[in-house]
Amino acid sequence: MDLADFFGLVCSLLVLLVPTYYLDSESHANSVIDLIFLDMNAAQVSHCIEPDLRQPLDYALLLVDLSIAPENTYICKKVLKHDSKEENAFFSSVIASFGRLNFLELGSTADLNSLSSSIAKVFADT
Repeated sequence: MDLADFFGLVCSLLVLLVPTYYLDSESHANSVIDLIFLDMNAAQVSHCIEPDLRQPLDYALLLVDLSIAPENTYICKKVLKHDSKEENAFFSSVIASFGRLNFLELGSTADLNSLSSSIAKVFADT
């Protein structure tokens, strides 16, 4: 808790106390201590456990609803008229750019992150 305080975090409150770990063995207790730490600005945010979503895992999911403040959300829209020269040029450019990306080398999280960034760059640059 001292470390959480040092980083300005608070422990989220559990809405309903249910087990988060489910064993097939009757001789073991079905519980694990699971903690979710949030920024102090989200101190009133609570979390819940969804035992119905646990299959095929032994663990139940811990879910937190976080609100996103409108002032922290950036929305940018580009609209192209259907069947226009601009729309056709956009699709041609995107298809050509996608053709240069390597979708086969996804052996790690870093590879997936790199590909995701490359795809985002295609749309940002087009």
